[in-house]
Amino acid sequence: MTIRKLVSVGVALVAMSLAAEAKVSEGWEIEAISKSTGYSVHGQEGSKNQFGLLKHSNTCAADELYISWVSDSDNIWPLAGKQISLAADFDGVALDIPVEVVSIRPMQGDRYQVIFGRSFANSELLSLMANAASVNLVMASADLAQFFSVTGDRFSMQGFAQARLDAQSRCQSQSS
Repeated sequence: MTIRKLVSVGVALVAMSLAAEAKVSEGWEIEAISKSTGYSVHGQEGSKNQFGLLKHSNTCAADELYISWVSDSDNIWPLAGKQISLAADFDGVALDIPVEVVSIRPMQGDRYQVIFGRSFANSELLSLMANAASVNLVMASADLAQFFSVTGDRFSMQGFAQARLDAQSRCQSQSS
């Protein structure tokens, strides 16, 4: 391989890497999380709230739900490790999404980032996500809602399909 071809390949790889870290479209973002790849969109009510999925480098075909929500409750810690259910509405199709509180991290001031996950999206949910314009998520139970000042948020699903393709591509490149 000539020096010119090596430089061209190197420039192309850097450009692809930068594109993978950028916004995909309609607010969806691809994020490198170690060798995993996250793809998510911010909420319309709480800009720190996120709805998305993770692809782990050893299981690129699977999509783990990733939901991040902000709490301003000092009493948030008992939620750690709990199995909960979020009410979801994808353009009129309502369902409960079972997730686990996998992480609680202090943020600036008296705010905390609560990460929900450990639930994988099946083909029906992925199809619903690809065909919906938006999803409304609600902390439906009073036991859960007490920890959040914003108990519901809307997330655009526009750009989801492209974000999933980009996340798949990054995941496969991390697997090799």
